[in-house]
Amino acid sequence: MIDPVWQPRGPWRVLVAPGWDRPGFDETLARLAFLLEKNATPLVPAGRHRVDRLALPCGDETLDAVVKTYGAQSAWRDRRAARIGSKAERAFRNALLLRAAGVGTPAPIAVAERWEGVRLRESRFVAAYVPDLGNLRDELDRLYAKAPRCAPLMDLLQAVANAVRGLHDAGLLHRDLGNQNVGLRRDPADPAAPWQVFFLDLNRAQRTAAPTPAQRGTDLARLDLPSDFRRVFHAMYFHGHAPSAEFTDAERQARAAFDRHTALRPWRHPFREARLRRTETGQKAPLRGREIWIWDDRSAQAIPAYAAKDRRKYLPAANVTAALRHVAKHGWAVRRATRELLAQSFQAPVPFAGAIGLALDAEPATWARQLEWLGRLQGGRKLPLLLRLCHHQGPDAWQWTLDQALLLHRQGHGVALALVQDRRAVREPKGWRQMVTLAFDRAHTFADFFEIGHAVNRSKWGVWDYREYLRLLDPVRASLIQYPEAKIVGPACIDFEPHALAALLDLLPRDLPFHALSQHLYVDRRGAPENRQGPFDLVGKAALLRAHARVHGFADDRLVVSETNWPLQGTGVWSPVTSPYETLDPRQNDPSVSEEDCAAYLARYYLLALASGHVSRVYWWRLAARGFGLIDDADPAAWRPRPAFYALQTLLDSVGDATFTKKPETPPGEFALEFARTDAPPVVARWTLASAPEYS
Repeated sequence: MIDPVWQPRGPWRVLVAPGWDRPGFDETLARLAFLLEKNATPLVPAGRHRVDRLALPCGDETLDAVVKTYGAQSAWRDRRAARIGSKAERAFRNALLLRAAGVGTPAPIAVAERWEGVRLRESRFVAAYVPDLGNLRDELDRLYAKAPRCAPLMDLLQAVANAVRGLHDAGLLHRDLGNQNVGLRRDPADPAAPWQVFFLDLNRAQRTAAPTPAQRGTDLARLDLPSDFRRVFHAMYFHGHAPSAEFTDAERQARAAFDRHTALRPWRHPFREARLRRTETGQKAPLRGREIWIWDDRSAQAIPAYAAKDRRKYLPAANVTAALRHVAKHGWAVRRATRELLAQSFQAPVPFAGAIGLALDAEPATWARQLEWLGRLQGGRKLPLLLRLCHHQGPDAWQWTLDQALLLHRQGHGVALALVQDRRAVREPKGWRQMVTLAFDRAHTFADFFEIGHAVNRSKWGVWDYREYLRLLDPVRASLIQYPEAKIVGPACIDFEPHALAALLDLLPRDLPFHALSQHLYVDRRGAPENRQGPFDLVGKAALLRAHARVHGFADDRLVVSETNWPLQGTGVWSPVTSPYETLDPRQNDPSVSEEDCAAYLARYYLLALASGHVSRVYWWRLAARGFGLIDDADPAAWRPRPAFYALQTLLDSVGDATFTKKPETPPGEFALEFARTDAPPVVARWTLASAPEYS
């Protein structure tokens, strides 16, 4: 790379990038002040520095250029500029370095400066104009605000991480790498095109031949990302691996120092900050904190924006006090009911007909194929089905889902509807009210039940303060007044968290009649359904949860398990436990299971939960999904039924229409359940902790 040298032009001196040294161009640069006054278009509001777009004559052509005019500075800064180069010169030379290394930055064209002795009176940096150039700050704000999807966000972060890694590997530390200084461009004609990244404001950058991990971490500290996205970004930067402790410690310390520096800004620059606040008055603030909500189509779930430590900062103490209040009021009654119910486990006949349910994905592109495979699975019977009505999908999707629910009902299926909130449903309740009202208006005559709220004990689903769940219930109350025959279930907690359930039950309004308690009862990283979490295996969990429903007077105290499954090994970001980004490091405490184990666990879960008598229905989530479904839909042209598909098919054929009658005595480590059938001899399901059930 040729290193440009200063060329004197009267009171001015100019630097011109290689390839731009055209006849008369240096004189044009000396006349920049006049050209800017006459023809410039400001690109940013006037401040200490000016940034203008200018049609700049250059030989026989006209350049579409950006001119940054740096404001006057103190005498000591001028002396420093004379020694190490002005801001304009440093930005120019650093841009040349990045361009030579293939790293994105607007092409540097020239620098023009006017000195009077030791004082720098005028300083301008000229670069090529990049059309349609945004920045990371504005693009993230846009993504957060518009029912965001995870995959586009991950693509954006990956592009920026790759570019920042290239910046550092080129031997440059930016030293002001805020979101506003990461320029972004995408071909307007092709929204799916890869992001182009351009680094801006390079005047503070420092050349370092081989940056250490600590220097790299310090340089990344100013990027404004929620903590879990930041974790993902760092893994992307290191090509899929977690960063070293040296990097992590330096980044954390530098970020804490920058946060303190930012917090003190109103005290350091009171007049400038007051002017900015006046300018921003009336503007809609970008979403931050609790309001960031991201949907992942691949794993069919909301993903957390914050790591656990930071999530706790946003959780109110009222969640804990509600749980403690419930324990004080109902703890002994729940404990007594749990003991009674555990003693009654497997003691009464339980019909399995209509108790084995399945969830479908209300997705138009795959709906016909889902129904085809559903027919193969269920044979001549009609399984109870559950469909999700997701607030973030909007009115067209709600209407389509309700259309399919009605058609399924007319075909003989029992159909339940799960009303799934997002953060906007809490923040802007008008849309949630619209969805709830529509669901009850159209489905109250045939829906088995409406599940109100989804995984409300997980903040990533939009409910941070359990009192916010009461807002979701407001339009339900109005609908039940209009349609008193409709049934509602909930509050649907996920995994096994009786303390969260207790807090929610303590807050539930007494005038809202829940028909049954629904839970998303995952085994929660314990593997087999017989494994214990504390003193509770699957049956014990169901008994404890049923005890809560009984103490609180639910119409049917038996539990509705509206969602369960196991994440599958090797399914990457399509798995609920590895989304939104899968690192290459070995995973610790990975709850994923093989397809064969999942098939065995599915059958054992259905058998134990339903035969115990504590659960009225179990819905498997879901028929087709790459990361957890009965069918692998990775290849759109050739869906592959997994062993769990055949396990459920066998379960339905063996005991789907039978009645559980007794639990035979078995040696330790073995299990057996006996079922009576009206049209055949009794069936006994037998298994061990290492096997799938066999029916004889």
